[in-house]
Amino acid sequence: MKVRNLLEGIGAALLLAPYYLPFLPPGNHAIYHHGLPITNVMGGFLLDLIGISILSTGFLVAAQHLCQPMQRILEALFAGLMLWSILGMALQVMTRLQLSVANWIHLRGQFVLAVLLLSGVLAWLLPRHTQLAVRAVRLAVAAFAFSSLWIVPQLLHLMLIRPPVRSPASAHLPAQAHGNSRQRIIWILFDELSYDQTFDHRAPGIRLPNFDRLRAQSLSFSNLKPVGYLTNRIIPSLISGNEFHEFRSTIDGKLSTLDESQHRWIAYDPNATLFGVAQRKGWNSGVDGWFIPYCNTFAPLLNVCYWYPGEFLPTEEYGASEGNSMLSNAAAAPNQLLAVLTNRAKTPADIHMEAFRYLMANTQTLIDDNQIGFVFLHLPVPHPPGIYDRQRHLLRSGGTYLDNLVLADDVLGVLMKEIDATPSAGQTTVIVSSDHSWRLPLWRPAEGWSGEEERASEGKFDDRPVLLIHFPRQASSQDVNAALPEMLEHEIIADMLNGKMNNPEDLEALLSSANRSGQF
Repeated sequence: MKVRNLLEGIGAALLLAPYYLPFLPPGNHAIYHHGLPITNVMGGFLLDLIGISILSTGFLVAAQHLCQPMQRILEALFAGLMLWSILGMALQVMTRLQLSVANWIHLRGQFVLAVLLLSGVLAWLLPRHTQLAVRAVRLAVAAFAFSSLWIVPQLLHLMLIRPPVRSPASAHLPAQAHGNSRQRIIWILFDELSYDQTFDHRAPGIRLPNFDRLRAQSLSFSNLKPVGYLTNRIIPSLISGNEFHEFRSTIDGKLSTLDESQHRWIAYDPNATLFGVAQRKGWNSGVDGWFIPYCNTFAPLLNVCYWYPGEFLPTEEYGASEGNSMLSNAAAAPNQLLAVLTNRAKTPADIHMEAFRYLMANTQTLIDDNQIGFVFLHLPVPHPPGIYDRQRHLLRSGGTYLDNLVLADDVLGVLMKEIDATPSAGQTTVIVSSDHSWRLPLWRPAEGWSGEEERASEGKFDDRPVLLIHFPRQASSQDVNAALPEMLEHEIIADMLNGKMNNPEDLEALLSSANRSGQF
């Protein structure tokens, strides 16, 4: 066996199973949104790399002992498979850069067959020219093997980290009696809910009776200026009361923010947030959210927490988990590869529906627990992809932003009925908001953008998020039309937790005071 064959085998393994890509960028966002530990999942993946390396090396060595025509064809098939793998890796990188490549991803299964067939035919009909191309591809694969000197130690490091954190799915602390035991704040954040589409310029045929009903009994802010464009910047900023523009995570999943005045990175302090205020004032807090790792970041401050991670390893979508052994997790990779080849791979809509179902299963638990005075629900709708049929009011893979908008309205109706049925309904303040609006620059170039979405948006990005505040027993509406920063949301909720804001008059006083002082 030649050393080059071993290098080609290692390079082939890295190309055929590029599950490590999310964990290589220095910002460690994948670790932050996935959560640790991943010892058994990563161990299973490393076993897969070893197994694929051995099989690929053995294939190349065995091919050398065959007759020349067969050897040429098999080596051409290997080169074709490597070209397909390089394309697949490039698609993953482009997807993470938010470039529109979804059409190609769906065609990967058919494309590999075409590449293999073409490679074999060319090796038979044009052996001389094909051999030159095969040598070039194999040389590139062997050279790529040297990247393992960086990649494997990084994966081993992740595998060995065992931080003392709670389960990424849920966390619980005992509830304690507090001075505001009869008062409650339920904050419902609908991800990507547009004020323009919900209230100002609703698409023809779209009915949102629950949003209309709540707005008729709330203060509504119609001209909020968003704090940012991305959820992972907006929500930590809103919760902390400080506007952050740059975030990164340590390799063990701890969030840091860039202090622009000091030009240095500082640790994100969960105690200096709304949940810290709540704990100091004796409120019990509960969270049900997705994407942001609430149960890790705010664990010491939350009495109840449910979280659906915002990042998954591909093998986890097909059976791998930290609760399984490394060998069991290693067996999940062939299932994933087979799903890609047969076009049975999970779609973003499938994963989005799983997140929605998981979170909705926990909302009633939090709302019904009257010991939890401060409830925060971060729900993944109407955020694309479409997962709803608005005509039949059923979950399904497909649909548009408008379908998801109707789903958000239906969800609001369900949650308001649950809130009204609690003993503390008469002492509950309900806040309905969104982190950002419908981001047309992000979704318009993507696959699946529909004609009705183009007509509804008119191709214009309206960046106003939603903020409705319904105080206990409030029966009238008031529109706040002044241009106000979204960060005002933090000050309002902080005042509620501090007992300084209990009715619409208190909120009006805050706005008047801020206007006189030029704060906003």
